[in-house]
Amino acid sequence: MKRILIIVLAVILTLTLLLTNVTFAAGGKKEVELAQQAGQAWLDSTVASSGEPQEWIGGHLTTPQVCYDLEGKLNAYMFAVESNGEVVGYIIVGSSDYGYPVFEAADVPPPATPGADEVKSTLKRDLGLKVEEIGNPTHLLLLGWDKLFAVYQAGQQEVAVDLKFDFAMPASNLTATESMPSPEVYKANTEATEQSKPEALSSSIWTAQSTSSGYNYLEMTAWTSSAPCSDYVSWCGPSSGVSIGRYYREEKGYSNLPATCNVDDYCYRNMFCRLYDLMEADIHGGGVNPWWYGLGFVAMAQECGYNNFRYYVRIFPELDFYWDIVDYINWGYPTAMCATPFYEDITGVPNWPPKKSHWVAIKGYIYPYMGYEHVVICTDSYSGADCLYLNWDYTGLFRCTCTIWTA
Repeated sequence: MKRILIIVLAVILTLTLLLTNVTFAAGGKKEVELAQQAGQAWLDSTVASSGEPQEWIGGHLTTPQVCYDLEGKLNAYMFAVESNGEVVGYIIVGSSDYGYPVFEAADVPPPATPGADEVKSTLKRDLGLKVEEIGNPTHLLLLGWDKLFAVYQAGQQEVAVDLKFDFAMPASNLTATESMPSPEVYKANTEATEQSKPEALSSSIWTAQSTSSGYNYLEMTAWTSSAPCSDYVSWCGPSSGVSIGRYYREEKGYSNLPATCNVDDYCYRNMFCRLYDLMEADIHGGGVNPWWYGLGFVAMAQECGYNNFRYYVRIFPELDFYWDIVDYINWGYPTAMCATPFYEDITGVPNWPPKKSHWVAIKGYIYPYMGYEHVVICTDSYSGADCLYLNWDYTGLFRCTCTIWTA
């Protein structure tokens, strides 16, 4: 399935060439080189430690696309990862103001800007705008995890097109409430996370005895297949639940958990279908709140005769919760995480689900690599990434988690 997601290299190179002059003018050639060196060092260290993702072995970073914040200031560079002439991933590296940390990376190609006809169709569908001509994007906005926008001039107004979730909005509607941490806040976050590290962590064969660095992951993959119960199989709540459920079934011996067969197999006990119903995804338009996430997963396990599954929900966990996740992974327990960019939507019942919420499944961690980076490794069923690396201190405090564990 992931092979379907591989974008033709020429598309990436075309977009790269279009933005090359902007990149150097905005950040300067020296800064681009330093960002590329930081990203390459991170990639090499990651592959050397684990041999994963295998597609990254021998990989290198291409010319980046430059990203900006809402104030028009450069905040990051997005590099494609190329290996053997094929684009096999991307890495987003923060600007010099941030100290060149890796914000996120994945073993799928970078989000591509849509063509002119696709942009026109999106603007008509979402904003009712009929635009005769549309040019190349004027710039990219990076506003945090899952918030990457291409900005276009549409007549007299600027519009922002979300490059992951394919929707458009007036650029003026983007506000600071969904912006990524400033350099000062990010650096304070990394320091706070590091200072909160416990003196002792649960044992892992990958964790250094001094606890100064560590690495571990569970054998989990993204689930991006089809199901007989719904056309909306990309819904991230039950899809990420399948990633966790398959881990328990195939790696931990819970063989009675539902199968993950395709629609052509005519399997009505498809795991996605059970989670889709039990998490009440259909009731909430695809959105899943963290309590129903846990309740739905436990209910599915109970249907199969397993009464020892439990869940633990955290809403807006503090930075030190990172070390709890490290312990959970070392104990063999995955954690689902949801990006919740709008605080007011999650605090008031019945305003759930929050706008643009998105679930991924945390399967591992890396800490620290370059400086104080604290990384969680996730599966992302929406993009098909088996390895989505997220910098914990960059993802923001507006997130929630649901750990699935066994008693």
